[in-house]
Amino acid sequence: MVTVLFSNAQSRYTNGDTSIQVDAKRVDQLVRLLVERYAELEDILEHAAVSVDGVIHNDALYVPLPDSVEVQFVGAVAGGSGEAVSEALLSTSSNVLREAQVWLEAGRSVAVATVIETWGSSPCPAGSQLIVDADGHFEGSVSGGCVEGAVIEKACEVLAQGEPAILEFGVADEEAWSVGLACGGRVKIYVEQLL
Repeated sequence: MVTVLFSNAQSRYTNGDTSIQVDAKRVDQLVRLLVERYAELEDILEHAAVSVDGVIHNDALYVPLPDSVEVQFVGAVAGGSGEAVSEALLSTSSNVLREAQVWLEAGRSVAVATVIETWGSSPCPAGSQLIVDADGHFEGSVSGGCVEGAVIEKACEVLAQGEPAILEFGVADEEAWSVGLACGGRVKIYVEQLL
């Protein structure tokens, strides 16, 4: 069995479910079973990358799923230097900002993290965005894995203190190794509160 975690935006199409257990051995089987259960997820899953225990895969249909892994479907990501941004990614960033507006209108404090520079191999190109509220709920992606956890933590600090921050993770940076950026690249992320 694998555990599938749904984001707040995805849970609108899952009858409010935020996680479920599914018996699937590969991503393609998982997608088929999820669409059978939640038909409205089909379009979302069709263009999504897949995070398996924090490792993001594009074109992941045949990625094996060992027992007890956590799986999340995230916005499509582009690798490399970030010079080629796909239409799907641009659409995802636009959706993230629309969700931020919904959160603001609901009275939630919101921070946005934006990739402002990449070098070498980076999971998300410049322009990728992640929004975070004061409770640590988030949408979007700026890197994946543990780097994203560090960004979410800093975004909560930005909301508490009101001061923007620039984060940088790279292969020469001990912190990067500790948060899982071992892909031979560097990423710089600007975090600010939305008003």
